[in-house]
Amino acid sequence: MVARIAASSQGEARLRMLRLVRRGDRHDPRDLTVSFRFEGDFEPAFIDGRADGLLPGETIKALVHTATREHGARELEELGLVLTREVLARQARITRVRVELTEQPWQRLEAGGKAQAQAFVAGSPELRVAVITSNGTQTSVVAGIAQLTVMRSAGFAPARRRPAEAVDDSGASDGLQRLLVGALSTRWTYTSGDITFGVYRQGVRNAILDTVAWHQSQSVQHMLYAIADVVLATCEEIADVTLSFHERPYRPADLFAAGTQNPDELFLVIDEPLGVVEVTVERSA
Repeated sequence: MVARIAASSQGEARLRMLRLVRRGDRHDPRDLTVSFRFEGDFEPAFIDGRADGLLPGETIKALVHTATREHGARELEELGLVLTREVLARQARITRVRVELTEQPWQRLEAGGKAQAQAFVAGSPELRVAVITSNGTQTSVVAGIAQLTVMRSAGFAPARRRPAEAVDDSGASDGLQRLLVGALSTRWTYTSGDITFGVYRQGVRNAILDTVAWHQSQSVQHMLYAIADVVLATCEEIADVTLSFHERPYRPADLFAAGTQNPDELFLVIDEPLGVVEVTVERSA
């Protein structure tokens, strides 16, 4: 028997940095995390223990720091495109590179009713995401939003009517779910790398929030498809969109033993199980 390497990859994960973009007295923080995955001809490293084709961790860090210093004020997708080009140009044995970037937004601190130019407070868990994959001739650009936590306290209406004879202290006899809370994440694929990324990212985020607020959804599935439909209808440069929703269960508190009614005002957090729904919607041929 002759052993052979079927596939291999290497990389660096979670290179974190904070970059301040200074425009006069106004400062803008960029809290970034960068991860790499490389594919290529790495057999000498595995079979002979040689470093041929490998990029040392310190080299990768220096590359990321330099690119972020020079291009960190640009959109995540643009920074990712720069990093993929730099890696492919630096090491010929690397045939494919994948760069994933995430950004944790910061919010301006308000003092005296005015947003401060140089003081900030940590924002929500929401993350901006960009994933760039390239082999030098073909490039895929995927953008996304992760952990966008939303809540809707009325108007979300799955058909869950109780039997007429059931005792109903929760106020749900009309079939309306009184509370929906969950973390929504989405990724979408661009048809080109020559895109005004910031405008499209904001457009997708607006489509999500508008749909959550206004769409008379019959289920989580119904809501996710409605979001995807709006995104594809309004953004021609997006080829497909994947949405996932992790529902955080909240249930009306049972106050029967205390002799008190609960008209959907007090809810208990249920740690598990968590409901998960995911869908990918693409343009039809």
